[in-house]
Amino acid sequence: MVGQVGENPQTPILDQAPPASHEAASGSPAAARRSALNDLIKPDSLRDYHMLLAREPHVAGTPGSAKVIEHLRIALESMGLKPEVWDFWPLLCEPLTAELEVVAPDRVTLDLTERPVKGDPDSGVHGFGWNAYSGTGEVTAGVVYANYGTKADFEKLKTLGIDVTGKIILARYGGNYRGYKAKFAQAAGAAGLVIYTDPADSGYMKGLVYPEGGFANDCCIQRGSIVTLPWQGDPLTPGHPATEKAERLAIDDVALPKIPVQPASYAAAKEILSRMTGGPVPEGWQGGLPLTYRIEGGDTLKVRLKVEQKRSVKKASNVLARIEGSTYPEQMVIIGCHHDAWNNGAADPLAGTIALMECAKAFATLEKQGLRPLRTIVFATWDAEEFGIIGSGEWVEANREVLTKHGVAYINLDMASMGLDFGTSASPSLRRVIMDAASSVPQPGHEGKTVLEAWRARGQSDAGIPGFGDLGGGSDHVAFLCHVGVASCSLGGGGSKGTSYHSAYDTLPWYWKTVGTDYLSAQMVARMTAQTVERLAFSEVLPLDPVSYATDLKAKLLALSKQAVAQGLTTKTDTELAAAFERLAEIASLIESKDLGRVRGDLSPEATDQLLLSADRVWLSDRGLPGREWFKNLYAAPDEDSGYASWILPALRRAVERSDADELKVAVADLETRLEALLLTLSGGSPKP
Repeated sequence: MVGQVGENPQTPILDQAPPASHEAASGSPAAARRSALNDLIKPDSLRDYHMLLAREPHVAGTPGSAKVIEHLRIALESMGLKPEVWDFWPLLCEPLTAELEVVAPDRVTLDLTERPVKGDPDSGVHGFGWNAYSGTGEVTAGVVYANYGTKADFEKLKTLGIDVTGKIILARYGGNYRGYKAKFAQAAGAAGLVIYTDPADSGYMKGLVYPEGGFANDCCIQRGSIVTLPWQGDPLTPGHPATEKAERLAIDDVALPKIPVQPASYAAAKEILSRMTGGPVPEGWQGGLPLTYRIEGGDTLKVRLKVEQKRSVKKASNVLARIEGSTYPEQMVIIGCHHDAWNNGAADPLAGTIALMECAKAFATLEKQGLRPLRTIVFATWDAEEFGIIGSGEWVEANREVLTKHGVAYINLDMASMGLDFGTSASPSLRRVIMDAASSVPQPGHEGKTVLEAWRARGQSDAGIPGFGDLGGGSDHVAFLCHVGVASCSLGGGGSKGTSYHSAYDTLPWYWKTVGTDYLSAQMVARMTAQTVERLAFSEVLPLDPVSYATDLKAKLLALSKQAVAQGLTTKTDTELAAAFERLAEIASLIESKDLGRVRGDLSPEATDQLLLSADRVWLSDRGLPGREWFKNLYAAPDEDSGYASWILPALRRAVERSDADELKVAVADLETRLEALLLTLSGGSPKP
């Protein structure tokens, strides 16, 4: 998992209860099918897949990864499916050396490895921590502490008169995607960057540390990619798949990091922070180590950082299998999770991969019993996600035309089974079907209660609607949602007390200690996935709900219009923009009032499906987002300054964030066009191209 995939996980949405299950009356074929799916998903089977896939480290492009690819192929074949190993050739990298030491006022070599843990034989076999795509170089310099290394943090340093030119930046993980820490540090003139895990964020201030508990101990190191390009996927082939003989950009022409970047533990960071002598940090910048955090290291403190990596084009492989639809085989419901990891990957990604595999086995069993879906179900395990969401991005680019026309939904399961508290981030059109699915899944630990009931109890609107998040960046949904406009969601269970994120401790013993050995979390997630897919793949008419876009947008539009006024972009006297915002709200209300039942009654099932798919595609723009043309979806995108958070109405949000009045007018006009197209589509017409 590259990072957090959504934000505002408890934001209440919609103002109506979910519809009754389609064909779900007791004794109906749908009810029998759904009951069978729940029964087919077994904890013991999930554990077996976990033990098979988490045996050894499997970074993309390594021999360990090749073994996992073969395990997946054989397992899918044993289900009676016909797996496809889909090869591609991205730019990857590998670490050669890394060194970090304090050289003055005294000399201390800082350990860049994690110590082995007794009872966890896989914890000591991972080598030193590294950040993929770091620049190669060596620097000895003074130090500046930059809190989380966000855009706002670097702006604060500038406001305080702190010059980081030629310095080594020390920043803690959190607040944004690690690649933006490197991007902002490099842009500010820094000579190097050290990113460390702070105990306030994921260490002893959160709970007991590993091996006594599940949180990060003092030598825990978070690995991870730091690429930040205006596209997802292979750095050298934007917009087209990275085939073996693909036309590629020159590496030197791509904005990959140039400064050396190194992840470290909080034990290593303490050695640096304890020797800093500058002024104290601003409010909110103090971390969890027992010392005063300071902004500058002072004249005497010098740190040496050396990083050497090799970048090269390597073969990687997605492993996919499909169950062909009987009636609408061209329509695809896709379940995906990556298989590559920074280590053994018991949590990230395999806590999701095992749920995918168990779903595949359940649906394969139904097919053998003659229960074939109306629409094609694709089970996809992606490679090289950890390097920059590459495998899924390349597959989407290779299948852009068919996905744009026939992609029904993409369900992402990255690192999904981490506790019994179900949660999801989802496109508005999928939210009702997910709630309906949750009404069919038992809540572990609460006899007689469904996942929907437990989910509602943790956070809901006045109408009893549970909390949904908005999809941001950080995982394999990005290409489906943002490049080809396929409705997407991430499903998962959380609540376990601990994190081994991207460290040497992401092992089976850590998972069993922190999440549990009963695999009830994985069973819940696999059942939720299977129930959601069953509704999408077996229903006579797609159970999508595009009207929910309007409900979602009204609140977002109000917030953005208020922000625009607050920033002086529009005022009460600016009649053009004020009227435009009012018009957008009016169209949203019209969409919200649409009676889809009446519209559908005038159409055949095939025409209704096409209408519903078109409603998700009206957000696609050929020219893409400003400065990020690969991102085509004008409804949702990751934000461009943190990489994780969700930007709903991203072109509009960008204009407001940048206080760009001209860009705002263009974004408002474009949004009006999209909403008019959605209204026309939901009236049974065809949107203008």
